[in-house]
Amino acid sequence: MGNMSKEYPFIQFLIGYLIISIPFFLHASEANDLEIKSINAQIIKSLDDDILSLKGNVIIKTDVMDLWADEATYDRTKQVINLNGNIRALSKNLKINAEVMKADFFKQEFYLKGSSFKFMEKAFGEAQHININPNSDIELLNVSISSCEKESLSWDLIAEKISVVDQGENAVIRNVSLKVNKHSIFYLPFVRTVIGKEKTSGFLSPSIKQGDDGLDLSLPYFFSLAPNYDVTVAPRYIQERGLGISSEARYLTKSSKGVISYSHFGKDKKFIDKTGLDGKRWAAKLTNMSKLGTNLFLKINTEQASDDLYFEDLDDNIIGTQQKDYLVRNILLRWNTKNLKLQGSVNKYHNLNPFSSNDYNTQPSLNIDFEKQFSQMKFKLRTDYSKFSFDDSYNPIERHRNLKRISVQPSILIHRSKFSSASSLEVGRKKTNHQTGNNSIDNSHNWAEFTHKIFMDKRTKTTFSTFNPIFKAIWIDGQNTIDANVDSKLLNLNFDTLFKRNWYSGSDLFLEESRLVLGIEHNFFNSLSGHQRYFSFGRAFFNNKEKNLTDYDDKDSSFVTEFKTNLTDTLKLNSSFEIDSDLDKMLRSSIGVSYVPEEKKRIELRSVFKRNAQYLNESPWSKEDDSINQIELITQWKLSDNLSFFGKVSRDENISLSRDLSYGIEYANCCLKIGVMKRKWQDQDFFIASSAEERIKIFESGRLPERERDNLYFFFELVELGRFGKRISDVLSSRKFQ
Repeated sequence: MGNMSKEYPFIQFLIGYLIISIPFFLHASEANDLEIKSINAQIIKSLDDDILSLKGNVIIKTDVMDLWADEATYDRTKQVINLNGNIRALSKNLKINAEVMKADFFKQEFYLKGSSFKFMEKAFGEAQHININPNSDIELLNVSISSCEKESLSWDLIAEKISVVDQGENAVIRNVSLKVNKHSIFYLPFVRTVIGKEKTSGFLSPSIKQGDDGLDLSLPYFFSLAPNYDVTVAPRYIQERGLGISSEARYLTKSSKGVISYSHFGKDKKFIDKTGLDGKRWAAKLTNMSKLGTNLFLKINTEQASDDLYFEDLDDNIIGTQQKDYLVRNILLRWNTKNLKLQGSVNKYHNLNPFSSNDYNTQPSLNIDFEKQFSQMKFKLRTDYSKFSFDDSYNPIERHRNLKRISVQPSILIHRSKFSSASSLEVGRKKTNHQTGNNSIDNSHNWAEFTHKIFMDKRTKTTFSTFNPIFKAIWIDGQNTIDANVDSKLLNLNFDTLFKRNWYSGSDLFLEESRLVLGIEHNFFNSLSGHQRYFSFGRAFFNNKEKNLTDYDDKDSSFVTEFKTNLTDTLKLNSSFEIDSDLDKMLRSSIGVSYVPEEKKRIELRSVFKRNAQYLNESPWSKEDDSINQIELITQWKLSDNLSFFGKVSRDENISLSRDLSYGIEYANCCLKIGVMKRKWQDQDFFIASSAEERIKIFESGRLPERERDNLYFFFELVELGRFGKRISDVLSSRKFQ
């Protein structure tokens, strides 16, 4: 188990960057008295020198809201208006109805009887007293609020004060209690909600869970500094670890946007007990994208942490859905024109997972891409210069410590299209050189590919159908001569990959054998019924057996097929298969079925199988027959109008083990959501070994570096007014569940 040194210069840089990038100014609001703009009625009569009587379609316009009533009296000296009968008051986002209203323009106050109001047509309630502040903000005193119509009202939110601020864009609710069927069940001293598009400062929804570390509670506060700057600060309490705090600053300028985040725990009690190390822990991150000129762009992404186990224990993602295996520190500079793209980057990775070897660091990498069209001919040039370094403190597969790669690939493409077909011919050479120490290895090859596609389309008024045979011939002259693989991985063989010249990612390895590729594609769409269907089938025939493809026993590739369709309005299928050349062994498959009979009733089944899972970097404990065989079931099912069950099961069939089990109950109506979720899942356990030798022994014994996690999550939401707890959709993989 390694520890990272505390890099205080990086923290100083973050603080300096925050100070420079997020200036803000406090603007004092000028006092604006509430003024009457106009008064109109069918009958206007003077009762004395100071009082007017208004009857019939009374309309009073102010600079904040407009008032309507059947009749009213206006005291010009006291600046008081008394309204009666069918009273309505309307501002930008607030609509009020009342039986009786007194408007005192000196005190900037309104007194109501028998009132009701709406925010943006989203909430309904009653108020007894309204204040209009000098800055035109509105306060409703002694109010009840609900997002249900009165006819279906099942709960009340009783508040001492509701302030409609920022010119009607936001509401701040103070001293609120929730009553369900007239019984008080919940109290909050403060709730903030946005009723317009603008944001305002205030508390955000808390996050709460009960897990292995006891109660984990986070209460974020949002500072709206300016339309393009904001900061969120979140104190956090974990029962068995202690107190911490995290912050996130976002900024947006004409030329840049980014996020700066920092989290800190002064004394992690559980970490001290487990490791005996200092309990002061922190993590920081900077993400920035800038446009430096018309064609020049800069991207920065860097992360730091006090120790390798920070994200294992204290990930700010309180739900625990993400497993962080490494920290990224990279910078990228790109310059684009119509024909030319230059890109330089530096990429460094700090590995947090003691059970995997580090990735290569890139320092630096330079790519030049050039394209030029000449009538039906295009010239292309791809170049790559990269220097790689590897931290060999833990190097079980004996990688090269330093490696330099130079790759140059010129090519010429000729393309011709007709109404019923398209053809292209591309010829090129890829010259790649790897230098390791004093050794220089050439890994170059010549290539050419010819593609011909036929279009057979059929159209009617409501349907469109196409059948496209595809023919491709690929010629390769060269063989792989290197053993230093940095970024090449054999891709999954699907229909798109089948027609690629190279079935490897990256620039190190290439598929050596010349081959002929045949395939067909079929699409169908009915605009009237919405029914659609896609089918593809293809195969490659190699000149000789391709030695890099361990799944194949002869020189012909496997068969690849894909099928997608919406079988009915409620049932959809998405599938992909790879079958060996003898049609007797499945090499890879993926199947997805979704059944949605109605809203809030949904079942999704997904299955993934791969017979030989080849990895980018083989480790000493990898087995040749490693395979993937996983199945996942996700469901949400409405039990009644207000009650729903939801759940997810992810199971590994190779070891007959459920790796993730989540389930819960949610009650929801027009205005309220409340629920509970139980989650048990398998997670990596980085504490299980403290040295490289111990890691090897663990894998040789057949043990896996995993632990079982078991958490309970609560969520509570007042619709349109805020959420208490995390969205369950953050755990379930389908966002449609919420």
